[in-house]
Amino acid sequence: MMEWNSESLENQIGIQFKHSDTLRLALMHRSYAEQIGEYEQNNERLNFLGHALVNLVITDYLYHNCPYLEVSNFKGLRDKLVEGQRLTKLWYQLGLGEGYPFLGLTQERHRLRLQNHNPFEEALIALVGAIHQDRGFSQARNWLVKQLIAPLLERHLKKIKERSSPNKQLRFLGDAVLKGIVADYLYSYLPNVQVGNLNELFKELTSKENQSNYINQITTEELTALNLGNEKVLGKSFKALLAAVYLNRSAENDKRGFAETENWFVERFIDQEQVLRKAIRLLMEDGRSQKWIVRHVMGYESKDYHAGRDRFNQVMEG
Repeated sequence: MMEWNSESLENQIGIQFKHSDTLRLALMHRSYAEQIGEYEQNNERLNFLGHALVNLVITDYLYHNCPYLEVSNFKGLRDKLVEGQRLTKLWYQLGLGEGYPFLGLTQERHRLRLQNHNPFEEALIALVGAIHQDRGFSQARNWLVKQLIAPLLERHLKKIKERSSPNKQLRFLGDAVLKGIVADYLYSYLPNVQVGNLNELFKELTSKENQSNYINQITTEELTALNLGNEKVLGKSFKALLAAVYLNRSAENDKRGFAETENWFVERFIDQEQVLRKAIRLLMEDGRSQKWIVRHVMGYESKDYHAGRDRFNQVMEG
């Protein structure tokens, strides 16, 4: 197995990790994980999480710093910021391209660098997910703003404070918040569940149908009690409501805004047993055994397997 110095790497990226294993996981390309026999210990789950978080960080930045732009301009700038070659270039600027991510591929790195969806851009996105997991959303956001967003946009910002199409911008932000908190929830709630299954659950929880169900659960009294303002707008769009909750929580405590919004969303709208049941069914369709699910997803150790099996049956019986 390749030796690596986490402290040296942390100095390069400018983030000190509490758990170096999380950083290592962000650097584990599937090809290398398979080569060393750690087949599922790759960075694909962190990449899944990172995509939603990168999208949210960019959208949050544009919402707060470019109120004068139309939503179509938000989309254009976001797409520009996440271009594969831009992310790859940043990876190399950080001095990571020659040694990271860990690769088992036979292709030379300079050839891989030219490919779309190459291991370097994927690792950068996974790194954002890893920073979030280890240090929290605000650290991941600040790091991405410093490294990626500000160098491209900061010198072009205008001092115009008037907001163009405020309701559309709010919904655009809310869409990114929804995807960010759902991705984070699924990543944390369902350990070792691979990306294909996470995506199935992600699409369902963020679907238009479920968004309609969410907003229909909010009573007029509850909306008033949330004290978010503009109740007429917020009562019609779940994206707008979620964005308003996120902005409100972030204004109260910037470091906790994302986490508190996620907690509110999960407690208010998500049937966690139903999510687990659906995940188990997907895993069993993929050939996963009950024992594997009980241990690696539900978190029961071998000595607690009987209790885990009882819990498994309880969940599946609904």
